[in-house]
Amino acid sequence: MSAPTVKTDPFDPFGIAAAMHAWGCLLTAAREIRDVDREMMDTLLESRAPPAAPMSPDAPARVRSLTALMRGLQLDPEAIRQHGPEAMRELEAACLTCAERSRCTRELRAGTAARTYSEFCPNAARLDALHAA
Repeated sequence: MSAPTVKTDPFDPFGIAAAMHAWGCLLTAAREIRDVDREMMDTLLESRAPPAAPMSPDAPARVRSLTALMRGLQLDPEAIRQHGPEAMRELEAACLTCAERSRCTRELRAGTAARTYSEFCPNAARLDALHAA
């Protein structure tokens, strides 16, 4: 019986390229696992998060814009935050991902946001539902 023959790459006789490729695959897998772990941790932290605290003066400008719009619609953001923290978190999350930031700012400064928000605001349906309640 003869021993199995191992084919070697004539351009990589010591197997360095193959070892580096295997190492790269391991690093890629480790990064993917790290990212999944980070996403899972974020999900766990969000699910155990206490109700949102009142707005601070240094809150993001987008969330302050939401508060200004709500007040323009005669909605009390603090009361909604206190009685429906999940609803307020949904409003803030949609506001933070809004693509119409500049228009929102213009409309708020012009004092027309309460009339025109339904044309551009991702929270229009939620705000209408709160206003109707």
